[in-house]
Amino acid sequence: MVCRKGVLSVSSATASLHGFRTRSELDRYLEASKIRERAIEMSNDVAGTYNDLKLRIFSKYPDLFPEEVFNMETFRWSFGILFSRLVRLPSMCGKVALVPWADMLNHSCEVETYLDYDKSSKGIVFTTDRQYQPGEQVFISYGKKSNGELLLSYGFVPEEGTNPSDSAELSLSLEKSDKCYKEKLEALRKHGLSASHCFPLQVTGWPVQMMAYAYLVVSPPSMLRQFDELAAAASSKTGARQDIRFPELDGQALRFILDNCEASIAKYSKFLQESGSMDLDFTSPKQLNRRLFLKQLAVNLCYSERRILHRTQYILRRRLRDMRTDELRAPRIFDGFWNLFK
Repeated sequence: MVCRKGVLSVSSATASLHGFRTRSELDRYLEASKIRERAIEMSNDVAGTYNDLKLRIFSKYPDLFPEEVFNMETFRWSFGILFSRLVRLPSMCGKVALVPWADMLNHSCEVETYLDYDKSSKGIVFTTDRQYQPGEQVFISYGKKSNGELLLSYGFVPEEGTNPSDSAELSLSLEKSDKCYKEKLEALRKHGLSASHCFPLQVTGWPVQMMAYAYLVVSPPSMLRQFDELAAAASSKTGARQDIRFPELDGQALRFILDNCEASIAKYSKFLQESGSMDLDFTSPKQLNRRLFLKQLAVNLCYSERRILHRTQYILRRRLRDMRTDELRAPRIFDGFWNLFK
């Protein structure tokens, strides 16, 4: 492996599940985070792959694939080991490869370094974005991933506030009591969305698609003709108009997002409050240490994601307050003009 100074890029690895072995552990430790749903989906994919291999190969050749070795637990472990060590090579159209020793490089959110195939040396080259002193630890970027993605893929959570790519997912949903529920759902499905959808929030803001989704949710029956346009804007599809604005719905849409944001914050706060007494009933030191480790990861993730939600909450409250201030100011200005003509 060659180390040289160069220009930025990002290496990435295919996601896998790290540390969490069972569905009950996912439910227990990732209860508050929306990353739990993705983790469950990944876990089901791994289980499905194993069951398919067991049916087609393992069960037919038990002498070659004894169950004490080729079982679900070892398969999950090997799957995690494999996919957490795959490196995507930009110069080879994103092909993935296993690179010996490369997995020993630790991740840092502050660097933009990458691994790639170098045709001249016919080897994998490690490109750094800065000079390193002898004996200094060299870091690499595992990609622009949120803390939740880093947890599932590599089994760690960066320190709160240190990951500029961190995000927290906020779920928004249509209400079944909506008079136009059927029409709105039809519009969403037409553009690849569902009655419930998650949007990534960052400290710097949220995607414009979320506001379009909120507009659709709070829109009255009189806007039936705009449902399709709003659903398209919420879908991130290429060509869809993204700068949709309905000032008359701004207040309702922002309040709708704020209510969901605060409900999500409450879940995080509840988990953090209850986490102190969690996992104190294990007598096995090995089991206890492992559970405490998973709990600490979950707590760290909760703090980082709740921080983003709190920032979103602050922005939403400020916007709503400014809107109310403007509404109160308008009659005063009108009264001022009226008094001039008395």
